Amino acid sequence: MDKNQLSVLAANIISIKPLFYKTLGKPMPSNSDITPGAYYLMLYLKKHHSLSMSELGKMLLISKPNVTALVNKLIAKGFVERSSDKQDRRIIMISLSEKGNQFVEKSNKKYLEYTKKRLLSLTDAELELFSNSLQHVKDILSKIRTTDTNE
Repeated sequence: MDKNQLSVLAANIISIKPLFYKTLGKPMPSNSDITPGAYYLMLYLKKHHSLSMSELGKMLLISKPNVTALVNKLIAKGFVERSSDKQDRRIIMISLSEKGNQFVEKSNKKYLEYTKKRLLSLTDAELELFSNSLQHVKDILSKIRTTDTNE
């Protein structure tokens, strides 16, 4: 692929993220007081069970002070819990509380229904094409991620 084609591809990748978010990617109902950043933090905790503040910052691409502020808000709401690492008590570990887990489960169900409803406007052929395309994108992103030396 030449440099011009690569530039077009990179521009398309950058432009699709806001379009995807506006069309299908709104993770939270509009009446929720949980921000998308807080929701993504809870999703990471659900997947990994317990993470340090530094690990959360790296995953969310935000600074440690911003992670601390976000975590403090979620602790105040009872969605996450803070504890010390068993091997190194200086490391603060964050985990999802039962209330947080229930919130994520309920939100995921609502998001799934929202997404399915949005997809109903597509024909069967468009749905199949979209599904296959997303699988290809997932495969490619996984390949890029495994070759990324910064992880």
